[in-house]
Amino acid sequence: MGFGSSRLDGDQHRPEAADSVVGVADYMPLLGELASLNPPPFIFGSIAEAVLLDRAVSQSHGDIDVLIPRDQAELKTEQLGELGFHDFAVYYEPLPGRPLVLGSSRGDLALELNLLDRDATGSPYFAVRTEDGPVAISMPRDLFDWPATIIDGVPIRTLSPLALIQIRAGVTATGVFGPPRPGKDEMHQARLIAAFFPDAEQELNEPRIMAITE
Repeated sequence: MGFGSSRLDGDQHRPEAADSVVGVADYMPLLGELASLNPPPFIFGSIAEAVLLDRAVSQSHGDIDVLIPRDQAELKTEQLGELGFHDFAVYYEPLPGRPLVLGSSRGDLALELNLLDRDATGSPYFAVRTEDGPVAISMPRDLFDWPATIIDGVPIRTLSPLALIQIRAGVTATGVFGPPRPGKDEMHQARLIAAFFPDAEQELNEPRIMAITE
């Protein structure tokens, strides 16, 4: 689950091409290209889950979701432009002037660049807009610390399993992108928890959610 893959705001800005390639795009070559960038971008969403749980990437993914600190946005759009991803569009902007998701495509490959914020103490979070106003969903401090997973010789940097779990828990708790998809979101969440935190307390898998005063 990537932020721009929502069934609400995100899809309103997604180019038609990004939806038309579901099930046909081969993302492994692109993952290899991303692995060469410095600093590395971090993969999340369904591809990251497949990498961590199955150590494989099928051709059933509609896009690739990348998370970076907001202060790397200019650098990363330049680097991705050199890889053929141009004219990033805003897919989702929960706060004026602070988009969460930018998107671009190269042929049948769709990429969403997601921007992470940090509060005054340096703690990472991402913002979404609920019916009651914007909220910050906290992320664990280890989100960028998970070692690369090697598939077909390609080192794929994903967010930590805890970060993947808390992203899904946060968007589910706020309901901002609609209800979980039956047989998919809940199944993936359960597999991640069983694989990496089988004995953890429930609170470990739930992020803090705080109102943002605009």
